[in-house]
Amino acid sequence: MDCCTRFNAIPTQAKQNAFEVEVEDEPEHGTPAEGAMCLCTMEDITEEDGNYVEYQVYPSMKWKPALFERSVVEQLLAEQFEQFIKRVEETDCEAELRRLLEKGPPVYISDKHGLPLDEDDGDKYIIKLWFATGGEKSAKLKGAKEGEERQKLWDELNKFISEDSKEENVDDVGDSNTATES
Repeated sequence: MDCCTRFNAIPTQAKQNAFEVEVEDEPEHGTPAEGAMCLCTMEDITEEDGNYVEYQVYPSMKWKPALFERSVVEQLLAEQFEQFIKRVEETDCEAELRRLLEKGPPVYISDKHGLPLDEDDGDKYIIKLWFATGGEKSAKLKGAKEGEERQKLWDELNKFISEDSKEENVDDVGDSNTATES
């Protein structure tokens, strides 16, 4: 029995219930708040301009309005991963390098001001974007690596941390533990 035949064999009420579940699961997107303005460009965010964006966070799966206009979000998607790599390669500050590498190479778009996460909901990252004039799109950064490929890159980038700095961090931890035990 093929799938169409099986679906037709389902009683009409069950088909209607299945359809209602599908419709209810579709996300409802909002509209920009009155007077909404991009935090980066200071441009108005309006439906008419088609620059309104929402983002979906994981794990709460809530949709939230972006505080950046479409062009800024698209630029972040296109450049954020490469900017991270460039900063790691070019920084001459060990503290900045350690902060950058602490979480590893980014996979998804992020910005604490324009795309804030709600820590009370346990949100960890952004998984999807919705453009008022273009529909849904993955929030994965251009060039981003995942899985083993990401780990390999992270290991390679960690080589930028000097051996002296690694030893200093171990000594600092050891000294603070010794002071606590005394």
